[in-house]
Amino acid sequence: MLYLDYNGTTPITKEVCDVISKALVDCWGNPSSKQYDSAVKSKNVIEKARCQIATWIDTCDPEKIIFTSGGTESNNWVLRSVIERKDDQIPHVVISSVEHDSVALPARALRDQGMLRLSEVALERDGTLNPDRVLAACTPETRLVSIMLANNETGVVFDVGQIARRVREQWPDCLIHTDAAQALGKIPVSVKNLGVDFLTIVGHKFYGPRIGALYASVPLRPLLYGGGQERGLRPGTENTPMIAGLGEAAELAGTMSPEIRDHFEGLLLKELGEEVRINCGSASPRLPNTSNFSLRGTKSRDVLSRVAFTASRGAACHSDRETPSRVLLHSGVAVEDALSSIRISFGRDSTLDDAEFAVTELVRALGRKEN
Repeated sequence: MLYLDYNGTTPITKEVCDVISKALVDCWGNPSSKQYDSAVKSKNVIEKARCQIATWIDTCDPEKIIFTSGGTESNNWVLRSVIERKDDQIPHVVISSVEHDSVALPARALRDQGMLRLSEVALERDGTLNPDRVLAACTPETRLVSIMLANNETGVVFDVGQIARRVREQWPDCLIHTDAAQALGKIPVSVKNLGVDFLTIVGHKFYGPRIGALYASVPLRPLLYGGGQERGLRPGTENTPMIAGLGEAAELAGTMSPEIRDHFEGLLLKELGEEVRINCGSASPRLPNTSNFSLRGTKSRDVLSRVAFTASRGAACHSDRETPSRVLLHSGVAVEDALSSIRISFGRDSTLDDAEFAVTELVRALGRKEN
């Protein structure tokens, strides 16, 4: 079965597996200890990984990288830390209407608890996010703007750099967070160019282990209290082998070309014509590996059950739902088209042959003959 759901997760590469395996054997010591060789090795491996990730996202200060269990923890941590920063005023937070649940749900929960005021900025009809709308949502009480760098379902890339710059021009004390889970490993990501205070990193999206990291350029409130690891911000004995693997995955990560995605969409349109709608296809830029399309008059679950490749109907964490994607609805896609939507996301080892095979399978599943 051909795998074409790389936005959902990616396999760990052999190189990353080798690094993890070596660390399991050689670096079993507690990195907080300094009395024996394995502990020193373990600490050195962790600091090497911290440097690898810092270099990858273009920061010269590795101490701004904090290891976490993944994106959900990192995103929740930013929200909870920022609202506790200072004064008795209820803070205001701005997010987009299509943030990942690990941003949207804690933000709404904190709103419902009376701990913050929340504004959710709507998208344009083509799935893009207008920086003017984000700026208009901000107030003197806005403490955090959290905008994903790229949407996991449509692939549309949001202009976080412009948003950060313009928000800071008017509200200098406002902090900026971006969940970069889907963008890393596909497009260049530089915290210097983005101008963000926080950036979420998720290992399993770029052929690494299922842990993560958080770039934080300003102080955070401790997530937990304990042994003082991660500068006292995220205590607990470090998972040295997985951290080593995360660093190696960052070292190996590059960017992707849209060639295979564009070839796939061109063939699909040629074969199916008006039966297919490329969702947010006019938006620029999109992630180079991601194609979200609707096969009109069908149900995506039925189509996917008849093809010899693995894809998704949207975000992996919502794939078992029968309701239309809220992301697509917020991106101007009609309900019937949203119900027939499929997301194909290519990997860095995908080929033009894979794209052609996927089109052939879709045509066959619909009972059509290839042109």
